Amino acid sequence: MKTSPFVWSGRLLSGLVVSFVAADALLKLTGRPDLLRAGIEVAAPPALLGAALLIAAILYAVPRTALLGAVLLTAALALSSAGQTDPSRLLFGAYVALLLWAGLFLRKPGLGQPVLRVIR
Repeated sequence: MKTSPFVWSGRLLSGLVVSFVAADALLKLTGRPDLLRAGIEVAAPPALLGAALLIAAILYAVPRTALLGAVLLTAALALSSAGQTDPSRLLFGAYVALLLWAGLFLRKPGLGQPVLRVIR
């Protein structure tokens, strides 16, 4: 069975988001102060935040739990953007969340049907 180019595009976008979030989670789990400044900043213990991000990224990567993972990752990105004052860092979380949801809608084509029904 041939897979649609849209599904492959969604998988690519989802892979980019998962790799970014997983890398950020692993940086938080290492606990090195110089690496912590480079990632998503939230006023929470870094190890706890890293574990939560890693679990959410795994949930997003698994097709059956992708919707739950997307909601959790969006919440984490919104929390990271909430404390930012620099506009470029403020929008970074929104851009990643946009890629996250675009990847999910592209790799799971039936997911957008309820949204389209509400719009019509």
